[in-house]
Amino acid sequence: MGLTRMLASWTAGLRYQDLPGAATAWVKAAATDYLAVALAACPAQGPRILKRHVLSQYASGGASLIGDTRTASPEAAALVNGNLAHWEEYDDATFGMSGHPSVVILPALFAAAETHGGSGRDFASAYVAGFEVCARVGRLINPQAIKLGWVATPVLGTLGAAAAVAKLRGFDAAATENALGLAAMQSSGMRTHMGSMAKPLSAGLAARGGLAAAEFAGAGLAGADGLLEDRHGFVNVFSGGKPGNAELISDSIGKPLEIVGCGIAFKRFPCNFHAQAGVVAVLRMAKEEGVTAGQVESVRCLGNHMVWHSLWNDNPRNGLEGKLSLHYCIAAALLDGQLEVEQFTDERAGDPRLRALMKRVSFEPHPAMAKLDFTQGQDFLGMEVVLGLKGGKTLSRRVTSGFSVPGLDGNEVHAELIDKFTRNARRVLPPDRIDDCLARIRRLENLDSMRDFLAPVRFKEKT
Repeated sequence: MGLTRMLASWTAGLRYQDLPGAATAWVKAAATDYLAVALAACPAQGPRILKRHVLSQYASGGASLIGDTRTASPEAAALVNGNLAHWEEYDDATFGMSGHPSVVILPALFAAAETHGGSGRDFASAYVAGFEVCARVGRLINPQAIKLGWVATPVLGTLGAAAAVAKLRGFDAAATENALGLAAMQSSGMRTHMGSMAKPLSAGLAARGGLAAAEFAGAGLAGADGLLEDRHGFVNVFSGGKPGNAELISDSIGKPLEIVGCGIAFKRFPCNFHAQAGVVAVLRMAKEEGVTAGQVESVRCLGNHMVWHSLWNDNPRNGLEGKLSLHYCIAAALLDGQLEVEQFTDERAGDPRLRALMKRVSFEPHPAMAKLDFTQGQDFLGMEVVLGLKGGKTLSRRVTSGFSVPGLDGNEVHAELIDKFTRNARRVLPPDRIDDCLARIRRLENLDSMRDFLAPVRFKEKT
């Protein structure tokens, strides 16, 4: 059986009753984080530009737009909500995929659930299926795809969104295979867009593409057979002709589930994951040693050799570029003692103090991390930071854990992740709606219908 058919058959055959409790718990954690980061971005102007255009063209339909009382067609809503949730660079990641699963899968899945219905258990099963497809195929094309200049989130997320919607709609293996093939045809995303408005847009486009692929398949359109494994197909193209061993996926898919075995990593700070450990290191030194930005002569950051594939920008011109700049993130954290959404405004990017401190930040490969790759999970993202202070004193911290927000406490969403949701939701929601969101997430597997799940995050946009 070929890779595409195998993934389709597994997806179609997945049953909620076969999922371990931890799988549903991870889905709840993913939904908590997704809504947190989408709500955090609601005041930003960039997402509003896209929403205005979409509403001028695709306003007919009943799918929710987060942060608005108006609705749009399902595909348009997936586009807008995916862009919104990826805007602040604050969203979750998983290391099998080497990208951000929820900002592509969940916008498509919520739009499909509002259109076609489905219970909370149907929704959870669908998310797990989409997640598994993203991560398993990701292990076949990465890190080669990333080195070649592709972005995993839209490239793989399109497949995951299509698989999730196909599962929610109850497709059989043949229809699911068509959905995957039609999704693969739309997969794209180049790293040159990182730091621009096109990066968050890529998540929205992938969500729309995955949803559309499943809808096309449901309407009877068929994709090419074996599009993933063909010699001119998805895996070969995105790996540069150097794919992993697909037979290993056939033997191990769902054993354990990627969402349980690998899990999901949640960001502490609204910037690229490769910067998180470095930011934790400088904040710890500032707190524990009383270091201030004015004392710092130099900042040496030592990490994995692939950091530059994501944090290449040492001279960011605006807040979005700052999220993909190690120099910006480290300097802003040192100056402000925190790194929140407010640190990444265009005005702040032009602050002379920030720009002066950025020039003192450098990066070099860490000799102990030279051979790490994505298969080591969070260890791959560790970083050592050495501060050179006035007077010749040096301080250093190496951070290899504790730089992400824990997702679960047993089979419950972790209090720190709930706090992340609450802090960001507070920007736009009153307390009663915050509580309503969290209550719906807690009851997810007991909900008979997901059609109105997003009601608490629909509100009149502030001008």
